[in-house]
Amino acid sequence: MVRKVTIICLAVSLTLGLMLFSSSGVQKAHAAEPVVIGVPTSLYTPFGSYGLKAVNLAVEEINAKGGVKVGNEKRPFKVVVADTRGGEPGTPVHDALMAYEKLITEQKPHAIVIGAFRSEVLIAAMDLVAKNRVPHLGTIAQTPQFQAQFRKDPAKYKYLFRVTTDALVDATYIAHTLDLLKNDFKLDRILYIYQDTLWAKAFAGLMQKHCAQNGWTEIGFEPYADGASDFSPALTKAKENKAQVIGMVWDVPLGAGVFAKQYVAMKVPALLIGFIPPMGSPFAPKAVGPEVEYSITVEFPVGATLALAKLPKTGEFLNKFKKKYGELPEPPAVNSSAYDSVFVLAAAIEKAGSLDPDKLVAALEQTDYAGVSGRIKFNQDHVMIFGEKSADETGVCVVFQWQKGKDGVLKRVPVYPEFLAEGKILLPPWMK
Repeated sequence: MVRKVTIICLAVSLTLGLMLFSSSGVQKAHAAEPVVIGVPTSLYTPFGSYGLKAVNLAVEEINAKGGVKVGNEKRPFKVVVADTRGGEPGTPVHDALMAYEKLITEQKPHAIVIGAFRSEVLIAAMDLVAKNRVPHLGTIAQTPQFQAQFRKDPAKYKYLFRVTTDALVDATYIAHTLDLLKNDFKLDRILYIYQDTLWAKAFAGLMQKHCAQNGWTEIGFEPYADGASDFSPALTKAKENKAQVIGMVWDVPLGAGVFAKQYVAMKVPALLIGFIPPMGSPFAPKAVGPEVEYSITVEFPVGATLALAKLPKTGEFLNKFKKKYGELPEPPAVNSSAYDSVFVLAAAIEKAGSLDPDKLVAALEQTDYAGVSGRIKFNQDHVMIFGEKSADETGVCVVFQWQKGKDGVLKRVPVYPEFLAEGKILLPPWMK
């Protein structure tokens, strides 16, 4: 009898032990330390807020598959956020930089994605990122000064990468679309309006240089502070001097919205082309009105808001985004970049087999990833390579025009580059 009781007790003890061991093992598996992704950006701007949604979507997809493999262990991603307020007019660069530093020092992210909205903040943050050795995959700030600063000390700034376009890429797409307007419709009188910030000056400057070299007459080159709310002087100048085209570059939501309304109210008989988020947004017909018809916008890179028939990945990403959030992204820029950046980071971590920042940098430099925005590879300045011929070779952008379909509904029609075009540019009847 005693022996029987002893055997029973041993069996119970063994069973409990196995249960505890199993439970401990499950808890240990679920308690894997997360890989922390920092997102210091301006949530005031749609670029920052929708970019964050794209990052969270990518993180959700990766975590649903067990997370990212670090060595022999799968670990989940965890996103931590700091609102730098860098996109709000009047916010000092120093204030945005303090938010950056607070995120880095307190949250201790293993890497940063999205990063600064305003280019001035990015340039100021480069030393901070380098000092703290945090791999940084920027997806918004567009100034070419990033490359200039990087070249001063590549060993110091090696932690910084740009996983999107810069202003000169965007402007080149618009410049080549202007060539179509000149060749097909003989338009040659242009006025420029641009936001007085680093990226917008670079964008407008390239347009100006290209048009000067190709026979355009310049009506004006009009800078406005990023907090501007009245564009009527420049619009009046365009109207009185018979500008045929207005090249507009702007990103602050309030100013861009005011400009769109003033342009419509003043009935300026000039074709709009450039980057004006409210007029390029999928919600433009409701937000601005039917007057968005014929306006032309560059979306950088592809997949930001517009599904392209010839690039299925753009539609796949946007369908997933809409399913999760109930709507498409608003700004026609950089949402796909934010999404892609998480997968680029995950691939680099798995390649490095480590979260060591120097090993991660070495892996990031070897990136070759087929993303929503095209093929992602970095040049010697850690900037994503873009072209205009194939998304299988480089990252790409798209230029579209608002046109009415046969059903009378306004839609965005890709018109450039040729390999992505789904229609031709149409001239407004009042310009024929």
